[in-house]
Amino acid sequence: MPAAVRFCVVAPFEVIQPCIDGPPFVTVPVGSIIETQEEIRSPGLAEIRWNNQPLLARMRDIEDHTKPLDEPACA
Repeated sequence: MPAAVRFCVVAPFEVIQPCIDGPPFVTVPVGSIIETQEEIRSPGLAEIRWNNQPLLARMRDIEDHTKPLDEPACA
């Protein structure tokens, strides 16, 4: 199993809550830290974790609205 990669959110985006009673979508705010074991270069949805909760995010949103945690924009 690949190691989890962490990203910081630099612009808000919506994710899908697949296993929660309540709203199916939630917005991940700027400054949040998400992590995934998925490779971000493919189209479709990625399983992510935010606040220790499993969610689904569009790969495009991760590419466009986050930076890898080790980049200066996230420090």
